[in-house]
Amino acid sequence: MPPFEDENLIEKAYRYPCPSCGGKLNYSAEKQKVACGYCGYAEDYSRANDKLVEHPLEEAIEKAPKEIVEHIGKKVFDCQSCGSKFMVESDKVKVTCGFCGSDNVNLEAFDHQYIQPAGIIPFLVSRKEAEEGFKKWIKKGWFHPSKLKRLAIMDDLHGIYIPFWTYDAQTDSEWSGEAGFHYYETKRVHVNGQWQTQQVQKTRWEFRSGSLRHFFDDILVVASHGLEQRHINKIFPYKLQEVVNYNPKLMLGWEGEIYDIEVDEGYARADQIMDRRLRDLCSIQLGGDTQRGLHVESQKYLKTFKHIILPLWISSYRYRNKIYHFTINGQTGKVGGRKPTSPFKVAFAILMCVAFVFGMVFLATYLKGR
Repeated sequence: MPPFEDENLIEKAYRYPCPSCGGKLNYSAEKQKVACGYCGYAEDYSRANDKLVEHPLEEAIEKAPKEIVEHIGKKVFDCQSCGSKFMVESDKVKVTCGFCGSDNVNLEAFDHQYIQPAGIIPFLVSRKEAEEGFKKWIKKGWFHPSKLKRLAIMDDLHGIYIPFWTYDAQTDSEWSGEAGFHYYETKRVHVNGQWQTQQVQKTRWEFRSGSLRHFFDDILVVASHGLEQRHINKIFPYKLQEVVNYNPKLMLGWEGEIYDIEVDEGYARADQIMDRRLRDLCSIQLGGDTQRGLHVESQKYLKTFKHIILPLWISSYRYRNKIYHFTINGQTGKVGGRKPTSPFKVAFAILMCVAFVFGMVFLATYLKGR
């Protein structure tokens, strides 16, 4: 069944009261269960993944302009904590109650996507674990200021479910280029009034060509304009074999986004990722000590996609009045982000390298002169 048909996968958040006390259910990363914060009730979630099927990419791209998405406007929302009713934008996932201040999840926002999520990885890294991961990460790296680990002030962490596309494709590539193989010739040169023997590097060039067949499985592309792919790449990989069927209960109590990068735009980014990887694979086949003129022509077919939701902790920290952003993989705990560098440590490292090179040259000259 196409992913853009209404399969009634998205239920409303207010349909999930605690079956024990009627209170508010949330998904707990600590317990890895859907739990009630009032009476302690907890329930496990299904690990089934039978709905994670690949869908033809061309069909989705062709249908996208023809799909009439439900009009986005205002709707009445019932607060899950205090029962108050208030107006919200119908496509907003996170809703904050103006009466009691509680955060609510408007799962109805997903109804405004013509492609529904097929799978989700729930948060496995708790807030406490994410904070500890940041503390360890901020201490790593020799080129960063020594005071960074003491003076970095972390802002509030946000646990957010982020939309992603995954793409599969079979590829056939033809490549050609020149592989260079180094060899050395002995020459006598006149230096400072003396004849010396030196080894001179030469390169023998050899034209080569060939073909490559490669299958790409689950090229992962972020589907939100709010996050750049290069930033997300730093916390890869996600263990996609652990994706389960989309279950809206796993989003209860967490922030979330709906995709604003369409499936065709996402594939254009995946296409670039595949092209870079294919060039690397063809370069390996070309071989040699060095290369020049590598040319690759590739064809991609049997292209498919899935829409999944993945967990991410996102925040920033301040150091000397500057803000640095970082992200944490909500499944594995891997941290990625920017850190300031110490110009003094960088300069010291450069001086040490220069001193080492001069020392080696001096030693070599001294030994030859004996």
